[in-house]
Amino acid sequence: MNLNKNLPTGTRDKLFREARASYQIEQQVNHYFAKRGFKRIETPVIEFEDVFSSEHQADAKLYRFFDEKGRLTVLRPDMTLPIGRVVSTTGVTLPLKLSYSGKIFRANEDFGGEQNEQTQAGIEIIGYPSIKAEIECILSGIGVLNALEIPNFQIELGHAAIYRRVIHLLNLPETAEMDFRLLIQNKSLTGIQQFVTENPSTLDDFILALPRLFGPATTILKQAKNLTTDKGILTALTEMETIVDAVSYAADISVDLGLVQDFHYYTGIIFRGYADLAADNFLSGGRYDHLLEQFTSSSSPAVGLALNLDSLTTLQNRAGIIKKQTPTTLLIHYDLDAIQQAEKLMQETPNSELSFFETPTNAISFAKKWQIPTVVHVARDSIQTIFHKEAE
Repeated sequence: MNLNKNLPTGTRDKLFREARASYQIEQQVNHYFAKRGFKRIETPVIEFEDVFSSEHQADAKLYRFFDEKGRLTVLRPDMTLPIGRVVSTTGVTLPLKLSYSGKIFRANEDFGGEQNEQTQAGIEIIGYPSIKAEIECILSGIGVLNALEIPNFQIELGHAAIYRRVIHLLNLPETAEMDFRLLIQNKSLTGIQQFVTENPSTLDDFILALPRLFGPATTILKQAKNLTTDKGILTALTEMETIVDAVSYAADISVDLGLVQDFHYYTGIIFRGYADLAADNFLSGGRYDHLLEQFTSSSSPAVGLALNLDSLTTLQNRAGIIKKQTPTTLLIHYDLDAIQQAEKLMQETPNSELSFFETPTNAISFAKKWQIPTVVHVARDSIQTIFHKEAE
């Protein structure tokens, strides 16, 4: 098979209007974060595999390859761990508010419909133990979505400590934990019922309700508190209430107490963003207080937010927000000895461009094909209109 005309699975080309929209969205997001005081950071697309080999990345689907010295390297599947590596190894002074944007790569299975190459942007707030760090991440996410005019979006909160507490009390072996994780993610009522029958505990009522504990924040959190007396879970629920009270003025907030993130490094509040026109979440993040321990002997509190910019571009397109590029209204054909005059005319005339054709006839044909209404011919000592659509 000749592969030089095909693309690897999960990748795609972006042309013209979509490419311009993607670039503009990335600029808008970066500008927004800069206005909120975040400092930009960039990391290499290629990292040594050890950066992503911890238990936190157990489910990561990596593109692996060897460098020229035979060392195993990967294309980064997310930005959080590389930033953790930077913070832990460069001696930068904490606390920090960092922002980033760039490509990430995940080797998803064929025919799954997922994009293996994505453009991601986000923020990392490192060294702040206060709940205000979570609040800042959520408000920043809401602010970006408003700036991008994303319609009818919703922010959903969960708490990683709830799932962690359930797993700790059940003391499940690894394979059973993976099965339970899938049941929770799929909100399988019958599966959860069977699981509770086979694994009875003091949390039976709470676990049985987990698939249904999602929706309006105030209502669900109140229901959940009546289903358990476990102090760890109640502390997490109270923390969620605090954040909902703090950010609900900015957007509608829902909760999902069975929310489990794909990456295992989250330790506290977790959140996602959805919209009516989106098939999946395009915003995610949460607190990960122990992640930096992978690179250093000490830990540091941290909260992150990530945005899938490709999904946001698609959302803008579906919502009719992406505007067509302003069409060219003047084509400037020029003699070689009149390049300076032609360049000056283009700079002074909005929506104009230079013609690269040898003859005026070809320039006119091009203008007719692409519906450019006017063509001028710039000579050393003159500028002459040689085509005008209304004069035809």
